[in-house]
Amino acid sequence: MTHALRSAAVASLAALAALAALLAADLTPPAQAQSEDETTGRIVARRLANGRVEFGWQTPSGARVLPQSRYFPAPADATVDRWLRSSPVEVGGVAIGRINARLRSDGRIEFAFTPTGGERILPAQRNFPTDATVGRWLRSTEITIAAPAPRYIAVSAGGAHTCAIRESGTIECWGSNYYGQRNAPAGSYTAVSAGRSHTCGLRSNGEIACWEGNNRGQSDAPARNYTAVSSGWSHACAIREIGDITCWWNNSYGQRNAPAGSYTAVSTGGYHTCGLRESGAIACWGNNEWGQTDTPAGSYTAVSAGRSHTCGLRSNGEIACWGWNHRGQSDAPAGSYTAVSASEAHTCAIRDSGEIACWGWNHSGQSDVPAGSFTAVSAGRLHTCGLRESGAIECWGDNYFGQTDVPTD
Repeated sequence: MTHALRSAAVASLAALAALAALLAADLTPPAQAQSEDETTGRIVARRLANGRVEFGWQTPSGARVLPQSRYFPAPADATVDRWLRSSPVEVGGVAIGRINARLRSDGRIEFAFTPTGGERILPAQRNFPTDATVGRWLRSTEITIAAPAPRYIAVSAGGAHTCAIRESGTIECWGSNYYGQRNAPAGSYTAVSAGRSHTCGLRSNGEIACWEGNNRGQSDAPARNYTAVSSGWSHACAIREIGDITCWWNNSYGQRNAPAGSYTAVSTGGYHTCGLRESGAIACWGNNEWGQTDTPAGSYTAVSAGRSHTCGLRSNGEIACWGWNHRGQSDAPAGSYTAVSASEAHTCAIRDSGEIACWGWNHSGQSDVPAGSFTAVSAGRLHTCGLRESGAIECWGDNYFGQTDVPTD
């Protein structure tokens, strides 16, 4: 072989090596370490022989995840600029989000990704061509999304702590733990109620578990089957399966002496208790120094007892409050609501629109509601928490003990 031929061969081999390295680099996962708080991947798609486009998610390892609903219709059957979405994409048993796709006016299909509880992400390369080869997988540029926040189904704000139920049924608490009010026993729960310095939860089997130091008896829940529970300032009450109410711990003002009858809801306040009868009437008992047990006549769908005032949600959606009003906590704004929560000196409620309105004392910002829609609200002593439609929890107000620092692990 001549010197010229050897040089040409070497140059050719070098070019092939460079090309191979380029292709390998394109298929190799990024070298940088991935944070535990984020997930990376790409949207992949291929054209099928029937004109539809199948799409999925590709992990950094190259594994392809195909959601159950993953086919974009043939262009003739799709509406231009209308976003369609896949079923949830699950990686490692966790639903990280959904793939979005829409037909553009030029015939191409645009892809995006919406993380669980997040906003839609548009990768730099996201358009599927009109002349794609049948059966050949194409992919977008890499997408980095934050790990999905834990989802909750219930939240309750107490004196200086907060507790919530995760989708799994376990209870998570944060904030002050001076009395052990955060130490939720293991198990599955359907309801939770945070009191001033103790907490009670309704187990899936109908039993009640309460926790704190228990040196004052508030954790001594009677062993029966229940449908609801409420933790107050210094006592707790629950509804039994037969509909009557039983209470335990402090009874200095008769707040445990529930009138006979059948109830659908119960709420414990400072030193008084209120229950919603099956008829829609509200009955209150215990301390009445400020008129907090003097219930206005009418039909109600919900009741919430604060420290020294009470609020009820009328059947027409209006809110009526009575009792102590030194901070304006009983001056409910006009409008139609779906839920109400009364605390020490402020009250919060959810409007029909899903927005939260709070009134009364705002010493620590407990009435400074974040914008957006919520499905549940709970007013604590100096803080408030709301449950969003996504299952995320937001808390605001006093955070001296970390009671508004919602866990994100």
